[in-house]
Amino acid sequence: MKIKTILFLFICSLWLVACNSNKETTKTIEFQEMVNFEEEKPNTLQIISDAEDIKIIEKTFKKARKLGEVDNTIVPQYKIKLSDGEYYLWIDRTNIGTIANIKSRNMFYNINSSKEFKEILNYQVQK
Repeated sequence: MKIKTILFLFICSLWLVACNSNKETTKTIEFQEMVNFEEEKPNTLQIISDAEDIKIIEKTFKKARKLGEVDNTIVPQYKIKLSDGEYYLWIDRTNIGTIANIKSRNMFYNINSSKEFKEILNYQVQK
């Protein structure tokens, strides 16, 4: 009886380990250039799957500071899909960028768009 119990526990623990190792999910971030608030530029969708790049982007968004409500008509450069929602992104030559959640696009947040952040997005300075 004791051997059966030990064998049963051993099989259960192996089964749990096998189930947990299969739960590896691939986290990605999608971003795309915009034509206007409703239309993306064709053939500009990029998917970020590198864990370090995702970490930099998520950290940048988590450190966003509330700027306030603004009636904005300036078209965003990018739309970014994170795990917690979709955002518009305005970015320029400075280290300050602006984001707004698509669901409430009049509430703006400032972000620090570091060199690494811009490199991940392949941001090109417009001349």
